[in-house]
Amino acid sequence: MEENKNQEIKNEGKKPEKASAYKQPWWKSIYRTYRAEFMKIVWPSKPTLVKHTITVIVVSLLFGAYIALTDGILTILFSRFVGLVT
Repeated sequence: MEENKNQEIKNEGKKPEKASAYKQPWWKSIYRTYRAEFMKIVWPSKPTLVKHTITVIVVSLLFGAYIALTDGILTILFSRFVGLVT
């Protein structure tokens, strides 16, 4: 008797599960899940997007220049080293 009372207390506040007569196709549940997640995305404003785009372009150019400069210096040093050895 007491077990039934404890079970009723545990089940309070829970919604009863509905028995669905129509089972949805698997792709509909996936679509709904993706759509729900997609709606949670907070898109940046246009000024923020422009600022971040410019930042990425500038950093990429600086990093590319650093790599080119380092490559040039190492190429010159390596060619002089090979010239001394041969």
